[in-house]
Amino acid sequence: MKKRWKSLIVVLLLIAGIICVIVLNPLRRSEEHIRNRLLQELPLGTQLAEVKKYIEKKGWEISYVAENSGFLDQRNRPNTVVGEKSIRASLGDYQDIPFKANVTVFWGFDKDSRLIDVWVWKTWDAL
Repeated sequence: MKKRWKSLIVVLLLIAGIICVIVLNPLRRSEEHIRNRLLQELPLGTQLAEVKKYIEKKGWEISYVAENSGFLDQRNRPNTVVGEKSIRASLGDYQDIPFKANVTVFWGFDKDSRLIDVWVWKTWDAL
């Protein structure tokens, strides 16, 4: 009987651990929550070079740094170009069932390289 209880406790602890990993993953937060968190760290007006340095420090994958074009904002219709410079970076992936989600962030800057907007975009791919 004791062996059954020990096995049950181990299984319950494993399940609790998996749930904690899922719940505590910051990428699982809403796009708006992630955006607000990023703006706390990098408020509007932050210089492009500082944003790039922050992204690299976090270990996120920079897709591109565009010194002569903003990003295409697809949050609303019609789509609009935000800024005159931009950075696109992938913050990472997480597994949902049955899809894998990716969190991508676009930072838009004015002509003086000051941050003017941030767009967090989640996409899902089937396995």
